[in-house]
Amino acid sequence: MDKAELISQIITLQRKADQARRQYELDVWMSLPLTIAQLKSLFFIINQGSTSAGTLAAALGVTPTKTTGIIDRLVKQGLVTRTENPENRRMLLLRATDRGEELVARLRERRRDYMSEVLQRMSVGELTTIAQGLASLVKAAEVQEKGQS
Repeated sequence: MDKAELISQIITLQRKADQARRQYELDVWMSLPLTIAQLKSLFFIINQGSTSAGTLAAALGVTPTKTTGIIDRLVKQGLVTRTENPENRRMLLLRATDRGEELVARLRERRRDYMSEVLQRMSVGELTTIAQGLASLVKAAEVQEKGQS
């Protein structure tokens, strides 16, 4: 098998693994009292630590006006707070509340639990091979991110 065929096979297998994981998580995601836009916003805010409505809007690919309703609903549900930016009083900072952090942590924990269950079914040799392959993948991704070839 040549390199192009191996790459295609890996991409296909990764897609199948992701699909199996998503099916497992679907019931949890469907029961969330959030829209996709709200959930994406919450994840973005948590990953940033804090952000402005403008930065969130740019990340979502919408105008800041469009994020107002999303932010209002997240604040109303107690998942996000708006606070004054000490560096620019005209700008509000968005931060996840403990409740918002806990919700995302539960979703991430569910994913970890599923992967742990799947990986428990594998031999030590198979796990070693996967660990080595993933380490190589991470290394290649880091080089790619730095713009090196």
